[in-house]
Amino acid sequence: MNHLSPAGRCLAAAAVALVVTGGVLAAPALAAGPAVQAAATVQQQAIVLPPGSVALSAGPSGFLSRHKEGETDLYAWTRYDGTRTPLPGGPYEADPGTDTVVRVDGTTRTFLDMATGEELVSYDLGGDYSALRYQGTTLVARKRVDGRNELHLLDRDDQGRVLDRTVAGLPEGEAWWAAENSDPDTLLLRGVKVTDGIWQQRLAVVDLAAASVTATYDILATKNVFHPISGSRTHVIWQERDAGGKAVLAVARRGSQEISRSTWVDRASETTLKLGLVGDWAVYSDPGAFTALGPAGRFGTTAQSLVTGETVQLLAHATSVVPTADGALIATGGTIEHGEGLYRITRDAHDGRPTVSVLATTGRPTALTALSEPLAPSGVIDLDKAGGKVPAAWTLSRPNARVTLKLVHAATGASGTVTAGTPVAGTTEFRLDWDGLLDKFPAYRGAYTWTMRAEPANGIGPAVERTGSFTVTRAPRSHDFDGNGSPDIFSRSSAGSLSLYDVGQLRHLTYDKTPRLSVIGGGWNAYDRIAPAATGLVARDTYGVLWSYEGRVDGTLTPRKRVGGGWNIYDKLTSGSDLTGDGRNDLLATDKAGVLWLYPGTGDGAFAARKKIGSGWGVYNQLTATGDLAGAPAGDLVARDRTGVLWLYLGKGDGTFAPRVRIGGGWASFRIIAPGDVDGDGRNDLVAVPGDGSPNTYMRFYYGTGQWKTPFPATEPPGAHLTGMDPLL
Repeated sequence: MNHLSPAGRCLAAAAVALVVTGGVLAAPALAAGPAVQAAATVQQQAIVLPPGSVALSAGPSGFLSRHKEGETDLYAWTRYDGTRTPLPGGPYEADPGTDTVVRVDGTTRTFLDMATGEELVSYDLGGDYSALRYQGTTLVARKRVDGRNELHLLDRDDQGRVLDRTVAGLPEGEAWWAAENSDPDTLLLRGVKVTDGIWQQRLAVVDLAAASVTATYDILATKNVFHPISGSRTHVIWQERDAGGKAVLAVARRGSQEISRSTWVDRASETTLKLGLVGDWAVYSDPGAFTALGPAGRFGTTAQSLVTGETVQLLAHATSVVPTADGALIATGGTIEHGEGLYRITRDAHDGRPTVSVLATTGRPTALTALSEPLAPSGVIDLDKAGGKVPAAWTLSRPNARVTLKLVHAATGASGTVTAGTPVAGTTEFRLDWDGLLDKFPAYRGAYTWTMRAEPANGIGPAVERTGSFTVTRAPRSHDFDGNGSPDIFSRSSAGSLSLYDVGQLRHLTYDKTPRLSVIGGGWNAYDRIAPAATGLVARDTYGVLWSYEGRVDGTLTPRKRVGGGWNIYDKLTSGSDLTGDGRNDLLATDKAGVLWLYPGTGDGAFAARKKIGSGWGVYNQLTATGDLAGAPAGDLVARDRTGVLWLYLGKGDGTFAPRVRIGGGWASFRIIAPGDVDGDGRNDLVAVPGDGSPNTYMRFYYGTGQWKTPFPATEPPGAHLTGMDPLL
């Protein structure tokens, strides 16, 4: 005989030491009886198995398991005292309820007694047979004879000769497969016959000693799928579908042809549901629950009384359920309390109810767990140097999770949320790189808090949360008054409230979204002219006094500074260009006689004495200082005449302009705004909105080319439908 030797011992299993609540999922809706939870007993020193181990069979002395290393399946026999024997070669197949395993080598099947390490029998099937199942030392095989399938039982006598018995009494015209069964004396077979594309299914009970059918049952099926079947010494059970598509549990006692049917789990899996029997309790589990991408129709490992319909939650999930020799079950699955491993399901000696104990552990959690934080945002992050993005990533215990990262600006409460896609290939690392946007507008400078939340997609266990903080910094930019690196536009409501709209946000909004504004304050109806500049604004009151305000890059303005009186002689004011080349914003004004005057900025909110630029500017009804629009050495100016033609004046850098260049016509009904660089390409842009101040408007974005001959593309400018806006300045 060939002998197998153990390759070492794991921790020995000890007596029961602790009782805890087992199972965490809400029990599924069943036909009758309330759902309760079973107790799970925990061994002080559970057997330790490699991660991913699955129980294939269990006998009186131990169990067969399989796990993967890379792409290779590895098999082992583990005794209940913890001794683990790796099995060479393979693959190996299960011999349910016994200490026997079957080694597969081409067409040869070799039965090994793992209790003694001895080789029992071996069969070479050649090309005549296909193995279906093993029971004891009997091999159940299908054989093709005269164009039809026969079921054969193969054994060896005392002289080693093969005994080939044909199973008698099987209905003709059906293909037969073996089904799960914990009774060593009988064989359960599933038969399928296809007529006009419709499957007819049958369950047959075979007495192994007599090699003949003792009972058959019709399986009602409304779909062409294999429904789960299981059996024990006392019952056979299977799942069906009724005419309404609901799952039905069918039960028959051994020796009786009477079938009891009851509506079962409404959305039970039709093909993969695992069934088992423990006394008068049916145990069921969806093996896909742990890896499911959604909780709908999924449930944990549950037992239902065949007598009362009561249900008991056993495990959070199980991928396999195999019978043992003593009428118990071993489930490969997990609980939130004790993690992944093998669990033994037995009858309580006093009341017959199912109980659960931990048999072995793989050391992996069942609950979703954060394993590491390879890229958690922290410290000071310069968004400009980081390309406007912040990398973030978390490694979780499994890939089926819905993971979000919420970031909140501490000063304003503005927030943004990042949703992770599928994990990085071959890992469980979820990337949540932040694009630097808060609800579609660029992020502010300052302190942030973040919360990473990972919810188990399968609904098993609680969500995982991690928190932290970081600080955003970025270089100041022209027309950026709230410190988010994106230019802003001032607006004034009819009630006199001055606010800011972020242009970076506006160009991403759809019509059904109301733009977010930052309110500066009220009382601005005291001014009849307001001229935004690159770093603040100037405002003229109704008495002709001009006041200047500087931005603080936090969405507020400094207290106003008096520039001087007598400014009511001007009908147009504009600021926002450095016309003299000294790096300071200058102010332009036209008087009622059409003379254009330059007020050079002094950098402290005041202006130097005015200089006459020229006359004849009365032909224009709007002037807009744009900053460097078309590649000139200094700030530029656009002017719209009364026929709607827009003209470009290139600044020379000495306070004067080059001869005008025609941009185009059709601008009469628009208000022209110069917000600086909108699209971040380093060139200033223009924004046009209807001049009627309507709260529902279409904003056009004219992105500068940097070319004075063609300062804007000839194509239709991009735009955004906006609603609920205050009039822009």
